Amino acid sequence: VNKLTASNFHLWSRQVDALLDGYDLAGFLDGSVVVPPPTLTVDDVVSDNTAYVLWKRQDKLLYSALLGAITPPIQPLLSKASTTAEIWELLTATYAKPSRGHIQQLRQQIKHWSKGTKTIDEYIQGLTTRFDQLALLGKAMDQEDQLEAILEGLPEDYKTVADQLEGRDTSPSIPEVHEKLINFEAKLQSSLTAPATPTPVTANVAGFRGNNKGNNYKNNQNRGA
Repeated sequence: VNKLTASNFHLWSRQVDALLDGYDLAGFLDGSVVVPPPTLTVDDVVSDNTAYVLWKRQDKLLYSALLGAITPPIQPLLSKASTTAEIWELLTATYAKPSRGHIQQLRQQIKHWSKGTKTIDEYIQGLTTRFDQLALLGKAMDQEDQLEAILEGLPEDYKTVADQLEGRDTSPSIPEVHEKLINFEAKLQSSLTAPATPTPVTANVAGFRGNNKGNNYKNNQNRGA
């Protein structure tokens, strides 16, 4: 994790949880794996518990991997954690709950995001990234609100396609809107780069030829004289 914040912790934690779940190790995160006793007593004889040794080895490997995925400034927060589950509990308690200010900041960024000189890809990517961040924070925007935000940030050149999208009976999906805007962008660019229509020169050529014939006739007349 490059920098733990309320937004990227949600995405990072999902990735970690999915990875460990794929290896059937997610129980080490949530503490659902029962920690075996360190020793076993059989007939008054105490011996090391092999199950505990295996658990400890696996837990320390995951513990080390989590610490390695967190930047040094965050690591002191975890100094009191001795197991993988304790690390996860501390991180969740610290970063899982999004602040109201961060959510408001994302909403303001969406509201004031405009295409400007950006390409359509850059413009849409900037918005969808913020849509995804809100969703990860549990504050997802409705699809219609997302569509409205996309269309409102477009310049006047895109008014035609924006009106067409707004006028549809059912709201188009964001990928569909993205595709139509890219196609319209390509049309605008091709119209700007199209070569200018050449000026007709037929009349000028004809006139030039006619003048030459007249000059030749006059020259012949002069020679005859």
